[in-house]
Amino acid sequence: MLKKLIISVLLMMVFVASSWSLFRSDFFLVHDFSHGARIVEMHKALADGHFPVRWSSDLGYGYGMPLFEFYAPLPYYVGAFFYSIGFSLVGSIKLLFLISTFVVLVGSYKLGKSLFGRLGGLLVAAAITLAPYRAVNLFVRGAISELWGIMVLPFILYGIIKIVKDEKDGTSKKKRGWLVLLISLLVLLLSHNLTSLIFIPLSILFGGVYLVLETLKQKDKQKDLRQFFVKKFITLLVIYLLAVLMSSFYLIPAIMEKGFTRLELAIVGNYFDYNLHFLYIRQFFEVNWKYGGSSWGPYDDISFYLGTGQLLAFGLSLLLFVKSFSKNVLSSLGQKIKGNGLYLTTLVLLVISVFMTLGKSKIIWDNISILSFIQFPWRWLSAVIIFLGIAIGFLVKFIKGKFHRSLFSGVLILIIIFSNWKFFQPEKFLKDTSDYYYSDVSKIRNEMSETLPDYIPAQVKTLTISPVAQEDAVLGCEVAREFSGINVQILGDRSNYCEFEFTKITNKTHKKLVEVDLPQKTMLEFAVLDFPGWTAEVDGAVVGKGVSNMGTILVPVEAGKHRVGISFRDTKIRLFSDLISIFGLVIFLSIFFWYHKHND
Repeated sequence: MLKKLIISVLLMMVFVASSWSLFRSDFFLVHDFSHGARIVEMHKALADGHFPVRWSSDLGYGYGMPLFEFYAPLPYYVGAFFYSIGFSLVGSIKLLFLISTFVVLVGSYKLGKSLFGRLGGLLVAAAITLAPYRAVNLFVRGAISELWGIMVLPFILYGIIKIVKDEKDGTSKKKRGWLVLLISLLVLLLSHNLTSLIFIPLSILFGGVYLVLETLKQKDKQKDLRQFFVKKFITLLVIYLLAVLMSSFYLIPAIMEKGFTRLELAIVGNYFDYNLHFLYIRQFFEVNWKYGGSSWGPYDDISFYLGTGQLLAFGLSLLLFVKSFSKNVLSSLGQKIKGNGLYLTTLVLLVISVFMTLGKSKIIWDNISILSFIQFPWRWLSAVIIFLGIAIGFLVKFIKGKFHRSLFSGVLILIIIFSNWKFFQPEKFLKDTSDYYYSDVSKIRNEMSETLPDYIPAQVKTLTISPVAQEDAVLGCEVAREFSGINVQILGDRSNYCEFEFTKITNKTHKKLVEVDLPQKTMLEFAVLDFPGWTAEVDGAVVGKGVSNMGTILVPVEAGKHRVGISFRDTKIRLFSDLISIFGLVIFLSIFFWYHKHND
């Protein structure tokens, strides 16, 4: 009972040390202050019945853009839920931050406990949760999606360990490691695709080596080692594939349709060129705590410090490992490596992650083009802090004697807490948060659209677009001399537009419908930027649509009274992706109910 109390108190101390700034009534400014607008747009789309949400109606200067087709949506689904049940916009953002800290704390503790026992769990939880890089993402960058990606990384490794070890609890029911791994992978894939790109290959390496090591340990317990290995390997493979299947509704369109947006122009090159953001080794050891941005060279206005307590604990862990490794000179090198295989694996993965942040890895970045989307090599710190935390947890295996283990672990945990808590605060708190976090549609269309131009459709050649007024669904019209409804271009300004009146029937995120009475053939221009999936209808019949020179949708309409509308439908790629996700969901439910039936 006393042990559980001490563990609970220490975990609570870690949580409070990393979250105390979030319990104030006011809020703060971060680099990415667009979260409020994203939550509002997600909430509006869901209220309009648009699901899965892909389109944002007010960003893109009110002409809309496919934000959630490309920007991992899960945190904003959750944020929209909080917002819909009565939390304020700032309160919803705070909850997303707090969830990221609570989940990473629990996951890190479970990961450490599964490998090293309770003391190791506490060490790993403190080292990862209070990593200065998490403080940078929380209170400097405000990177909610990346925080949500990081929060499940310990759970991914924990799930792998549970599957391979196949441990049982007190009721003799198998722990659902497969479910932990599957949910963690889904959260990662749907929260931050760049962290997924970084960590999933590393987790596969970790899982492969861990499986081999555990298979070798089964020599005396298992008659058929091959059967043990193959069974575990197939289980891991199926879970990874199932996670990809279930998240395909987001992953496949994000990959296949990115060429229809300005994404590559906006996020690759110029300031976001990875060549400008490599780290220097000394930056891991320099506090240099500032609230600015990353730049070329070693003098960034943002810190990449690994933490005083973390560096001290890792140094001690490495020292004790070297001492232990070299102690028994009579044992063979192979036996030593086998006995310390997991620690060596952790070190290798740590070195790989660190190396990818450094300029020495430039040749890899230059030859693997997909890495350019990561933008900042220092994003690999998300993996560094995980493997650094695991390496620190090994201390409890290297320190002999229960008393000394408890003493050293307790002291190191306190050092980590008291040397890092000060990083978990913003530069300053705002007197008025409404300048940055707002639900006002006109401000989202005018101001926030300047901040979020990344996913504007590619046919828009300039970003100097006049924002749409909140009530506009149709911009205007021009008399149509000849039209087929396909790729019609409006030339000149709109001063020569015909005058007409229309009645709005539907003005939702994914659907616009108006009633008009036209004296002659006319091209109606809707206040929506064209993008694959937008379909035009006149009196319920699909017609070919045109595109203005600004990129908005034109619909050809004959003279007379008509109902004219546009709707955002699935393309073949999106439909195929949705079907794959549904197929994956069916497989998951089948496995879940089968497992539940056979383990109750």
